[in-house]
Amino acid sequence: MTLLAASVRTFARIRREHALVLSCACLSIFLILLSWRPFNLTPLNFAGGSSSRNEAALDAALQDAATTALANREGTIIVMDPRSGRVRAIVNSETAYSQALMPGSAIKPFTALAALRAGLIDQDSRTVCPGRFTGLSFSLPCVHADHLPPFNPAQAIAYSCNYYFATLGQRLGRDQLVATLREFDFGEPTGVADSESPGLVRPCESGGSARIVRSEANHVREQADCNAREAIGESENLQFTPMQLLTAYAALINGGHLYQPGLGPAAGYTPRERSQIKIAAEHRAIITEGMAGAIRYGTARSARLESLPLTIIGKTGTANPPKGFRTNGWFIGFAAPFSSKSEVEPSAIDLAVLVLLPRAHGSQAAEIAKPIFAAYAASAQQPDGQGEQPAKVTTADQSAIRNPQSAIVKVHLVHDNVTEELSLEDYVLGVMRAEGTMESEPEALKALAISIRTYALKNIGRHAKEGYDFCSTTHCQRFVRAPDGAHPARSDSALADAVRTTEGQVLLDDRGQLIDSYFGASCGGATANIGTLWGITPPEYLRGIHDEYCESGPHATWQDTISRADLLRALQSDSRTDVGSHLETISITKRDETGRAEFINLDGEHRKVVRGWDFKIIVGRVLGWNVLKSSRFDVSRSGSSFVFRGSGFGHGLGLCQEGAHVMAARGASYQKILEKYFPGTTVRQDAETGGRGDAETLHVTSQWKSDYLLSASTSFAASPRLRVSASPAPVPASRLLTISSDHFRLTYPADVERRDADQVLKTLESARSDYLRRASAATSVNIPTLEIRLNERTGDFTSRTGQPSWAAAATKGRSVELQPLGILKQRGVLFTTLRHELAHVVIDNVSQNHAPRWLEEGFAIYLAGEGETITRYRKRGTLSTDELERQLERPSSAEDMRALYAQAYISVAGMIREQGEASVWKKLAGN
Repeated sequence: MTLLAASVRTFARIRREHALVLSCACLSIFLILLSWRPFNLTPLNFAGGSSSRNEAALDAALQDAATTALANREGTIIVMDPRSGRVRAIVNSETAYSQALMPGSAIKPFTALAALRAGLIDQDSRTVCPGRFTGLSFSLPCVHADHLPPFNPAQAIAYSCNYYFATLGQRLGRDQLVATLREFDFGEPTGVADSESPGLVRPCESGGSARIVRSEANHVREQADCNAREAIGESENLQFTPMQLLTAYAALINGGHLYQPGLGPAAGYTPRERSQIKIAAEHRAIITEGMAGAIRYGTARSARLESLPLTIIGKTGTANPPKGFRTNGWFIGFAAPFSSKSEVEPSAIDLAVLVLLPRAHGSQAAEIAKPIFAAYAASAQQPDGQGEQPAKVTTADQSAIRNPQSAIVKVHLVHDNVTEELSLEDYVLGVMRAEGTMESEPEALKALAISIRTYALKNIGRHAKEGYDFCSTTHCQRFVRAPDGAHPARSDSALADAVRTTEGQVLLDDRGQLIDSYFGASCGGATANIGTLWGITPPEYLRGIHDEYCESGPHATWQDTISRADLLRALQSDSRTDVGSHLETISITKRDETGRAEFINLDGEHRKVVRGWDFKIIVGRVLGWNVLKSSRFDVSRSGSSFVFRGSGFGHGLGLCQEGAHVMAARGASYQKILEKYFPGTTVRQDAETGGRGDAETLHVTSQWKSDYLLSASTSFAASPRLRVSASPAPVPASRLLTISSDHFRLTYPADVERRDADQVLKTLESARSDYLRRASAATSVNIPTLEIRLNERTGDFTSRTGQPSWAAAATKGRSVELQPLGILKQRGVLFTTLRHELAHVVIDNVSQNHAPRWLEEGFAIYLAGEGETITRYRKRGTLSTDELERQLERPSSAEDMRALYAQAYISVAGMIREQGEASVWKKLAGN
């Protein structure tokens, strides 16, 4: 019998004997918790309650969810605030503190960190798994599917590949993993309780003290086996308590802050930082990417945690006990507010959950954790200041509109219970840290920054009675302060750029007034009409619009099945929906033009009519905000349950973040995004930036410029193998790699060979030097760093640029999008296409985007060396440059366009023959 089993069975016997006492004690604790003030890390907005009750209620909800989830099983569950070490809930505390066990695969992120630090692996390292690790004294299979592509470190974590980490442990040796573990205080009591076990961490020693003398070769092999066992957590040399493991994981994820765990209410809780561990940002990014992969496609996939309205990352572990053969299942997970992006910044992590489940596997432990995360989502994802009803607040005066940069904001940090006074732009950046860390598109970030700034100015003074303007929870706008003395998050520079380049810009209506710039996660295909949603007079810009960009997002469709008993319980909680002792039918009697339920009939003992949004809120308050994600749904009866099928997440008003991301990815500017979601409004034109929102020296065009996909020897029609998918799927982020040279950053699919990617950069650098040398004879030119992307499929290229499938590449500003490498190489045009697109950038810079089309296209063809190919499409006759320019604006067909390009090249080539190439550069500069 294991120590774990004995301890837990003893605990179970005591629990049975004293059930009444324990129940009363728990009730007393919860009642006391409800009276305490919060140390609020999570933005909550329980209607009608104070923030202290919110925090206490959340703790109680988490405790209840954890107790119910574990039920009568042995094991333990710990729920912690990873940014302070405060234990929010715990089940079977004796097991959590006093039982040291082998961690199994839960150790693998720490093995990865040790190997990354040692330089044994990096983000581009690849290893092929043969399906099993075989050592001298033990053999262990891998549980992932066979014949997968070579793993990078993040994928190895996600799939928990035993071969990958066992062989990595052999390379690491006996000391480096142990040194890393000791940094996280494994082997030391955490300080949470007097009866705590310190666990065990010691270097691997093969054979032990009673080992018979063997050959040196066998000794080396035994040592390698020892090291392999430690690297995968299957060694008696490494034994951790659940509390040690969760505390260490929290430090790994929160940026290196190792906290002493503590019990107690939020009010007055003071975090105790034991040490600060240096974790390189790129190493943390690899580990969190792997933990996100474990949830999406790896070992925790069966738990379906990604279905919750949160961003969740985690790691499973299955380990043998020190004595015995039944495995223990581990799961350690972290939650952050929902985002369509998978990368999680330390400041966004709100919750940590550990589950230890004896006689189980890690995937089963992850399933146990799901209702705990669901309870958290239900409490923490409540409708916010941009959600349930618009508050009546003092509107910003006209001086703030005229000079928003001068506005001063007082924000109350609920987490720290302090109020700070800061500039408007610093406040906007803090909200961006909370709402925009997962967004990767710069234009979408700029649109979000302007929406946040406008909302702040419109609602300044929201908490005037309390002596400040805004709180840091979703009641107003979530706000995250930059950690003191810490390195800025990787996304902070992108967020700061968005705030800086839009500084002072706000959205105004047709009367020059600040608008109500609501924003939300997903509209589901149509933004909401605030009039039918909340029953107020709607301004023109909040009447709802069709959103084709959001229709394929993560929340494009959802389905919830709710039992009649649960639904009746929820409806009975509010007088507006209380139908009495039974519920018979639910029917939508009226929808608004955006497809949302405007009025709903409820038939039971009594009949009630309720607004669709009120119905969603009432149900959500009782059953959780992950149920009925929006009021855009249909409802049908299925036996004793009701089935809701809907789309969208949240109120759906104003800026849709999922739709904005797609718009930006396809080349839309932030002005176009805001024009889409707030029709009839304008972005304020501030005098310093001229409303450009960009201070870069590069002259940026607002349209994609494309280059025809020709063949070096045949016409396009002769190569029928190119096909375009009708609705191409986007390339998953995990399948893209990025490398950089001095002046270019290349993003390319993982199946492209590295030497080909290097050749692309080499070609671009060579062309850049060539063009700068040639232009210097007539003018000066400065080319900034450019973003180059090789798309995986033609469908990706067309969806990102809006260009036709016969375009080889497209350029806009700093971005160059290319067809798949295989197509360009097959046609023999890779080299010339790269030179052509770079030529566009140089020509636009020299001419400040004022060159006539015929001159720009003809000169780009000349510089790229495409003249011989394009002249095959020349037609008889010669056009004047004015007529050529006119026809280029409206070509009648693709064939006609090729002929016009040929004519443009011939005209430019003739000019160069007569006057020299320098004359063309001068002409461009003169334009």
